[in-house]
Amino acid sequence: MNDQQDAPTGTVTTINAVNIARLAGVRRAAVSNWRKRYDDFPAQIAGTASSPLFDADEIRAWLDKYGKLAELPLADELWRELDGLRGTTDTVEVLITFAVALRHLFDHDCRLATELLTESFENDRALTEAVAARVSITVGELGLDLEPLAPEPDWAPLLRLLDRAAEEPSAFEELLVSTAERAEPRGAGVVPPELARLMAGLADRDEVFDPYCGLGELLLPTLDSGVAAGQHPNRQLLRLATARMLLHIRTPPRPAAGDALREDGFPGQTFGAVRCVPPWNVKDWGFEELQFDPRWEYGLPPRGAAELAWVQHALAHLDTSGVAVLGLPAGVCGQARGRRIRAELVRRGALRAVVALPGGAFPGTSASTVLWVLRSAEAEPPGGVLLLDGSRLLRAKSPDWGALRELVLPAWREFDGAGTWPEEPGVCRVVPAIDLLDEEVDLSPARHLAGSVQTDVAGIRTARENLLGLLRELPALVPEVLPEDAPARPHARIGELARTGAVTVLQQVPTGTREEDAAALTALTAQDVHAGRAPSGVLRGAADPVRLREGDVVLPMLGERLVSRVIESEEAVLGPHLWLLRPNPEQLDSWFLAGFLRNSANAALGAGSGTARLDVRKVELPRVPPEEQRRWSDTFRGLFRLEHGLHRVREQGGKWVDDMIDGLTGNGLRPPRDEERG
Repeated sequence: MNDQQDAPTGTVTTINAVNIARLAGVRRAAVSNWRKRYDDFPAQIAGTASSPLFDADEIRAWLDKYGKLAELPLADELWRELDGLRGTTDTVEVLITFAVALRHLFDHDCRLATELLTESFENDRALTEAVAARVSITVGELGLDLEPLAPEPDWAPLLRLLDRAAEEPSAFEELLVSTAERAEPRGAGVVPPELARLMAGLADRDEVFDPYCGLGELLLPTLDSGVAAGQHPNRQLLRLATARMLLHIRTPPRPAAGDALREDGFPGQTFGAVRCVPPWNVKDWGFEELQFDPRWEYGLPPRGAAELAWVQHALAHLDTSGVAVLGLPAGVCGQARGRRIRAELVRRGALRAVVALPGGAFPGTSASTVLWVLRSAEAEPPGGVLLLDGSRLLRAKSPDWGALRELVLPAWREFDGAGTWPEEPGVCRVVPAIDLLDEEVDLSPARHLAGSVQTDVAGIRTARENLLGLLRELPALVPEVLPEDAPARPHARIGELARTGAVTVLQQVPTGTREEDAAALTALTAQDVHAGRAPSGVLRGAADPVRLREGDVVLPMLGERLVSRVIESEEAVLGPHLWLLRPNPEQLDSWFLAGFLRNSANAALGAGSGTARLDVRKVELPRVPPEEQRRWSDTFRGLFRLEHGLHRVREQGGKWVDDMIDGLTGNGLRPPRDEERG
């Protein structure tokens, strides 16, 4: 017996039980129960008995009627609607069309809901035709070579989110980046935005070229009116990069598909800046067929040194006053096979600076990494190379990007202009070219800076006393607990508590402005929350920023480990990818809330769209009277204080151990003799 129902005719959008559960923020079993309990639950219109399909509009109306329609963040709604198109449409092409439509809204400062009559906006076919027309207009206006896919009526639920995405473009960009990472995991090729900004600061020009552009990370910091040109061998990734750049750069991007070493997409063209993180440790880069290529002005790159081929490719596309900056594995600085090319780069003044980066600068690799900063050999040579060692600039085992920028950018700008920069022992030094041109031509900053390190004996002693003081404080922070023998309490979801006014759930929503001079506000980031540190981020372009208040509770939306934080005195705004919960103090204690949010079981409460995002509205809290909450909050506060103390011990203790070892193995410290021990 066949229990298959025919699919509905017309443009009815269907939805299955799994996606109904996602809409409501519940498990699939709850949907089955609703079908049995409620006589007015929408009838099945297609599918099978075991996998029924329903009219999506009827389901939404029913959920809304009974207050079961979960209020999801825009990023989750975008994921959900895109999920519904998987299997029938190429989702990459959907994202590209969506991005072009979004660009139309930016350029014309308009919104679909106000441009279209209500009937047209609510009608699937009329809406898709209107979006298709606007996409076509934008492609023509910008001269894009993307050929976006024409939207179909079943895209309508996604297209109705265009106006919201125009107000919160970072949510769509997150979806675009995540889709690209799934399509082609890039490992070390992913460039964090902080590193992209640093590289842009080193090579700051209006015309920027990246010959291995990935998702355009190094092109995004380009000025709004600048030119961004990029090449990549993966056509699909390049299309997504182009779509991403449409959200950031007013001038149409200039993409070219193909392997830049074998198929240069911009032959003979030069740019004011080249920023690139080329593929590392690649053997098959074209050694055989490119031996007589005119780009090898500084020598034929060895078969196993593809990075030096990319360095010379970058120089070939650099105008005489331009700057190139490349992210490379540190081994390129000293490998024997690249010695002759390194010597020629130094001798002719093309290599201007080498920056040793801290561990974790490229999240996809544990290898040591560097930045090479280069200029055309036709530019006036400075007579030396600026070497900077930022490898120790870490905060809680992550790069201290602020400190790295303060070290690198002022030094580079002064050196680039005057050819000099004061030496800072162990940190930076201008090394004369003649001192580098030995048998090895090793350009590693540590090699030329290590000998000048002076041990700060007094500082190490002070740090030791501070560390001992921290360790003495920890025992008092360890709370006492007893076994719970009371029956389980009833629970309420955060979403329910928000509807009753017990708590307000907030996110930071940027306006999508692309102005570089937009007001910069100090922001608390997800990394700050994880590391237990003060706000270190910068937020631009928020028309109505969410400012932190005492008693707010924040937690990251993403991450394998749940971390929450109670705001006490931070003067900052909320950063992206963070939930902020503002409890009504008469009903809900902040520390009580923060403690229960940290329950590890909550990590499974994702948005249900294949992402690792936490949907905080699904988190359940026990119903506890306010006066009893404070007993729990005292214990939670103690645990958070203990955690903060452990963070400080780990951070300060780790640095002290490193300084001690450097002092003992270098100059300035020795172990005490037996008679000197206290």
